[in-house]
This record gives sequence, C-alpha cells and structure tokens, in this order.
Amino acid sequence: MKFTVTLPDGEHVVNFDEAYGKRTLEVDGEAHVLTLLRVEGGRVRFTVDHQPVDALIAGDLPELLVDAGDGPVALRVEESRFADVRKISGLVTARRGVPDLKAPMPGLVTRVLVKPGDRVDAGTPLVVMEAMKMENELRSQGKGTVDRIHAEPGAAVEQGVILVTFIAEASS
Repeated sequence: MKFTVTLPDGEHVVNFDEAYGKRTLEVDGEAHVLTLLRVEGGRVRFTVDHQPVDALIAGDLPELLVDAGDGPVALRVEESRFADVRKISGLVTARRGVPDLKAPMPGLVTRVLVKPGDRVDAGTPLVVMEAMKMENELRSQGKGTVDRIHAEPGAAVEQGVILVTFIAEASS
C-alpha cells in the first residue's frame, strides 16, 4: 500500500507491503526490513533494518504525533491517492506554520519555556513534561510565533490536551 507521509521537512512516499509473513517498507525508493515486535496502547516497538525503535504514537489518522526518542513530531499519514486528490482539489491545510503543541501522553507540566509573542524555530524547546518518571522536552515542529500557553507548571494534563498554540500565518 502506498502512503504519503508529511513531516515538517516535507513529504515522503512510503510503500508498505506484507506478504507471506514478511513486512517490507520502502521510503522514498529506499527498501527497509520492518519487524513489528509489540504494540501496547500508544507504545510501539519495532525494528527497521534490525535496528530497534521504541515509539509513542498519539492522535488519530491522518494526524499523528510520534515520539521515537527525540521529542514528538507531528505528521500526516494518508493513502497517496487521497493525498493526491486533496492537493488537486485545493483541500490543503488552511493554516500554515507551526501545529499546536499537544500533550503526547498524560503527565505533569514541570516547566514552560516560552511566553506569548516569542518567535520559535523548528526544534525550539517549548514545554517540559514529566510522564512515566521521565522528563520529556516538547519542541516546536516549525517556525512561528507563540499565541497562547494553555498549561502552567504543576498542571496535570491528559494526552491530546493543547499546551501551546501559535499565531496562524496567512496562506500565500
């Protein structure tokens, strides 16, 4: 099955095939061997080319938030034929810029590192959360301006709760 995966760095074509108990993954024409090891709730453990990956996945298709250890990354996963139709029909995302920062898991906000009006770049630390006895530094997924902070230090939040919103940029 062919998918279009949209990340902050652009679109990638992903072909996924499962035949005779073997899963193959091709990303932008490069083949990989995929082995699914465990799925528990939003936690997934798998290998890609025999390299282990642990990931936390939040959200619902097509919009997902995936954290494989380097902080959460917002991505869009859709069958390529639907992505092509969306583009041809002009049904593109109306809002450009940084996606809202949502809690990737339930946890406790320990620090807020930005304030309204701050300009941020992709990778800028925004909020620190404690979850499952680990501190998680949540980072910006793009370049933009902070609009509102929706949580303060000490606040317990559920998965999917919006923590930071950004000022929408006009489409060009």
